[in-house]
Amino acid sequence: MKLNAVGATFVSVGLAAALVVSSLAVPASAGSQTLPTSLQASNLTVSTGQQLPAYLQGYRQGQLLCPGAALTGKVSVAIVDPMMATTDAPGDCTLSDMKAANPTTEFLAYLNIGAMRDAEPWNGVFQNSCADTATAAGKQFAVSTTNPKVAKNDDGFVTYPSYRYLTVANLSPAYADACAATARKILSTDSQRGTTNAAPARFDGIFLDDASMSPSHGQDMVDVGQWGPWANDDAYGSALIAAVQRFDTTLTRTMGKDVPVAMNLGVYPAWSNQVNLAKKLAATRSVDFALREHVVASGTGRPLSVVDLEQASTAYQAITAAGMPVVEHDYSVPLREVPSTAYRQGLDIGSSAPCLRDGYSLRTSVVAAAKTRRTLDHRMTLGHLLQTRTYAARQMTATLSQAEPTCQDNAWDDDSNFETVTTASVNALDTQVTALTTAVTSGAYATAAPLKLAGVNVVKLSNGAVVAVNTTTIARTVTAHGKTLNVPARSATISG
Repeated sequence: MKLNAVGATFVSVGLAAALVVSSLAVPASAGSQTLPTSLQASNLTVSTGQQLPAYLQGYRQGQLLCPGAALTGKVSVAIVDPMMATTDAPGDCTLSDMKAANPTTEFLAYLNIGAMRDAEPWNGVFQNSCADTATAAGKQFAVSTTNPKVAKNDDGFVTYPSYRYLTVANLSPAYADACAATARKILSTDSQRGTTNAAPARFDGIFLDDASMSPSHGQDMVDVGQWGPWANDDAYGSALIAAVQRFDTTLTRTMGKDVPVAMNLGVYPAWSNQVNLAKKLAATRSVDFALREHVVASGTGRPLSVVDLEQASTAYQAITAAGMPVVEHDYSVPLREVPSTAYRQGLDIGSSAPCLRDGYSLRTSVVAAAKTRRTLDHRMTLGHLLQTRTYAARQMTATLSQAEPTCQDNAWDDDSNFETVTTASVNALDTQVTALTTAVTSGAYATAAPLKLAGVNVVKLSNGAVVAVNTTTIARTVTAHGKTLNVPARSATISG
């Protein structure tokens, strides 16, 4: 997608038309320039105040948007696996049912551009891999190396140490074209009919995963040495940028129209070369928005330091101002068999304890503690987003947090994990979550650098509200800008 001529700080007319309910637009009152009606914040805010994007990455997490499900009517842009267009699991609703139940939600199909995997034949064209590594046609895009420090799969191709089912792609022009061809098939094919017999529907756009500015996932060349067709990490990042740009151009040409393209941006905020590569990608105008994971904490809840938060804010502001809005994304902490006290704010839940099972003796207290923790964590993400936004980078937004699906049951599991994959992780109607989300979807942004008061950052927003983000593990009360706010540990509060 291309931004319009008024400059990099404005969302494109094409994006506004395709993602009309997205929260990525700027506020109508910002500055002296007049925005197109479709970009004005008043058109992007709904009565529930919950119209944030959602990354529903787990197998069947898209079922949260089925008729009557927990997130129906609460999501502006939904990123789901393409298999949601099929009846892969018995009783599932499909994309057709979801779109009928969420008529203003834009649905992006997940597609991994940085790595490939074997395709599941029962999903037909609705694959989440650009190339099928079970075939010779897919293997031609794999990467090999003689470097003994680099992880390889059974076929001898480079993979990721923690994701052995993925094969690193060579990012060649031919691969980018193959990826665009896969995307075109997904976007041009009607979904299967589901449980409500809704009319056939199609995906609105594509979400590219593993779009990283270096190989990452334990394969950075600065750590393991040179491998593959790239001289170093920066060369890999440049190849990824070229692949994404070619993908977008080819997809536009073959579809006969411009379609939404988003990505999961892999970038180290503390590394200026990585940020500069991301800004270079932003300047191509090939991507509508970039998801950034682990903004305020790791997936297990391990808190990021104040230095990390500040480095990330600076990087995301620069990338957004360069023309590619950043969507901040944090996972909700998982449910595990640990004491409920392990869910106090700022603690790392870890990954060594078993996932919470139905018969665990402390299940009730763990679920209650985790529910509270998840809501407070989500408030911190939203507060951090509001303090990171500036006039020049006000298109940033955040996702509606959802748990990474490792500890969730789905239709094919029999391990009796307590939490189902169709359970919403955060109470979207919590009073503070609602207030913070409304500020996000209305386009509010910070008007000055934050005041720093004993580990609490306080900012006055463009709409007159005051947001306080507590980076400590102790609840605090602060007074600033004429407001007194009580802020829980590792969370955020907005003035009423």
